[in-house]
Amino acid sequence: MPSGGYRENSGKKLKWGEKLMKVGVPRSLGNALVAALHDVWVPGEDGQDIIDALYNCRENRVNHYDYPVSAGASAPSELGGTSPSSGGIAHNQINLHEALIDNPEKTFIVSVIGDSMTGIGIHPGDWLIVEEIDSSLQPPQNGDIVIVSVNDEVMVKCYHQEDEVITLKSENEDHEPIVISESSEAAVYVSGIVRSAIRRNL
Repeated sequence: MPSGGYRENSGKKLKWGEKLMKVGVPRSLGNALVAALHDVWVPGEDGQDIIDALYNCRENRVNHYDYPVSAGASAPSELGGTSPSSGGIAHNQINLHEALIDNPEKTFIVSVIGDSMTGIGIHPGDWLIVEEIDSSLQPPQNGDIVIVSVNDEVMVKCYHQEDEVITLKSENEDHEPIVISESSEAAVYVSGIVRSAIRRNL
């Protein structure tokens, strides 16, 4: 039997388990494209899910303009009363997912209720972007804004620990800090550190 050359369905078996076909793509993209499809595919998804994901990569980019807007400080602007979309203003495109999330596999989003953290700009209805941690291996640092459960009540607080005393501080003087000593029977578990907050209700 002749060796070498292309043989249909030969070589590495890709995990989606379908017959393979030849597709014309630039040589420089071929291996990388196959590897990317292999990595993003999730069991149970069909081909259209992958295609939709590829289109979403383009659609999720938004224009970021290279001029500041004043909120009390003097800031010269190139906008000049025109619409940014009219063109002629320096800008680039950013993907908000990439800009806000450093570690997608360990990131989750939670919504906020209550006003105990308004002093640092976390308001009811906001979304918090949280990096999941294993607090036994990666304990939070003093001053971290954390998602923490105390006796099964999940909350967002500012974390402080001195010796064996944990203090969960609010950022609103109407809310008292929660102090948990070594002798306390309270069950405390820190599940993540807040990395960003998205304001959804102005």
